[in-house]
Amino acid sequence: MKTETISIIVPIYNAENYLKSCLDSVLSQTFKDFEVLMVNDGSTDSSATICQDYAERDSRFRYFEKVNGGLSDARNYGLDRAKGAYITFLDADDFLFENYLEKLYQASRLSDSDILIGGYCRFDGSDFYFYNDHFKSESLISFTSAQAIQVLDSMLDVPFLTFSTAWGKLFKRGLFDELRFPYGKYAEDQFLIWKLYMRADNIHVFNNASYVYRMNPSGLSSVFSLKHLDYIDAIEERIRATKDLAGINIQHSFNMYDYVLQRMLGQLEAHQFLDEAEQVRKKLELAERTEYPFLLENKNDLISIIVPIYNVEKYLRMCLDSIENQTYSNIEVLLINDGSPDSSGEICQEYVARDSRFHYFEKENGGLSDARNYGIEKSNGKYLTFVDSDDWLSLTYVEDLHRAAIRHSADTVVAHFTIYNESDRLYHVHIWDEYYERTYKGEELVLKLPSLELDGYVYVTSWGKLFHKKLFTNIRFPKGKVIEDSRTNYKLFFKSEKIVYIHKEIYFHREGIESIGSSINEKLLTDVLECLLERLAIYTIKGWNYSDEKDNVLGCLRWRYQQAKENGLQDTEIFRRYTEILDLIDNN
Repeated sequence: MKTETISIIVPIYNAENYLKSCLDSVLSQTFKDFEVLMVNDGSTDSSATICQDYAERDSRFRYFEKVNGGLSDARNYGLDRAKGAYITFLDADDFLFENYLEKLYQASRLSDSDILIGGYCRFDGSDFYFYNDHFKSESLISFTSAQAIQVLDSMLDVPFLTFSTAWGKLFKRGLFDELRFPYGKYAEDQFLIWKLYMRADNIHVFNNASYVYRMNPSGLSSVFSLKHLDYIDAIEERIRATKDLAGINIQHSFNMYDYVLQRMLGQLEAHQFLDEAEQVRKKLELAERTEYPFLLENKNDLISIIVPIYNVEKYLRMCLDSIENQTYSNIEVLLINDGSPDSSGEICQEYVARDSRFHYFEKENGGLSDARNYGIEKSNGKYLTFVDSDDWLSLTYVEDLHRAAIRHSADTVVAHFTIYNESDRLYHVHIWDEYYERTYKGEELVLKLPSLELDGYVYVTSWGKLFHKKLFTNIRFPKGKVIEDSRTNYKLFFKSEKIVYIHKEIYFHREGIESIGSSINEKLLTDVLECLLERLAIYTIKGWNYSDEKDNVLGCLRWRYQQAKENGLQDTEIFRRYTEILDLIDNN
């Protein structure tokens, strides 16, 4: 009988102690029609060497290296490159009995399952632990989507782990056409598995314990951190989405939610995370009164994503793919073609034709500000976010920003970013510490802005942020000006009742390509001077932290003056103006 290929996706990060055991177990499979996607997620140990050895010995083993992005990112990387009709996930510290693929494939074909859920056993390094009460015989049991989702509320360890993990299962590849693991999340399976069950028409459990789950005391799931709070978000999201699903007993879901809150509160207190413990305690107190505020939150706000486009055919698809695959789906995408003479327009039309959320507009070239303003006028969303068309987004970009806006009742949400340099093809990562959120009142942030801007682009750019549309009632980007963000952001911040910063890199900014703002010329120097003097005047009139803003202005004037000299602009009028101003300042 002709078989169909199974893609085995193995995310790998510093797994040298267990990796050979894992990959050897794949080599020994009695089912031979498979490919192995070994995704090295930035390992610093010898994992790469081990993988390359298997890739050289067996053409079914495909090796990939990527910058560290976490388990979800590595799995998604594998999904994007998988060629098989079926997908299965294998963690690099686990392994398989030799009949794993054969048994799951046969059971899947026999039952025509979209998802075939296999059994498992545990291994502690010396002993195996089988669960005969749960996996007595090799039987096939059918589950509806609701029944499978309901098991996620089980208080029993074995059924819960059987249904809640991505590993130990065989998926038809088509289930992942529009779904991916959430980038940067702990409990990533909890965010995705129920969505896969929802998409599946046919789900079966096959009682065969052929996946071996290694009990690893140093694993991420065994060491508590604040990232574990993501689990609460995952359950809240699932309950919101499935509470009205036929066959779901919502009380079982609430019981699981209460149980998780209690466990989380105990861990937070034990590790002295007292502020976070207080937030969870409040959730628990409300839950004990059968009050669940997360059910009342408006999770369906329309969000407008405005993408100004000019001659970016080389990068545009990557940008639009990252938008199309957002985990938050209630978006409208306004593609503003600002007079591009290249094929950008044709690329945009492809997305409009296949996705009704994409809307295409053409206009005469007027610059970045004019294109953004055009998008603002055409937008219908409660919130707006701006994406430069040569940049791209993490899959949870919109979801993370919107969730923070709802959680804090914020008008503006600011996120961090990763820089990708096109010239040296290197990623420049800025965050190495734990996730946190910080809130500001509007004027409070404006007062801190002169010092915050010295630390980088985070508060300088208009991309990588979510703005409530009401902020643009009387504010627009300055048409025909460069450094348009610096002339606009502080006004939007001031108009915001509350701003929240989320310490997470979810926007990818491409540098190292030629742009209007990257060359030193008379227009840039003129626009910079106008911006500096306008903002200093407003800070002075409003009485906002004039001293720090003045120091920023002086530092920028001297820097631009030096750049003008280095670029041979000494004979220009704008250089004369810089010289005049600095002479007046330096010679009182």
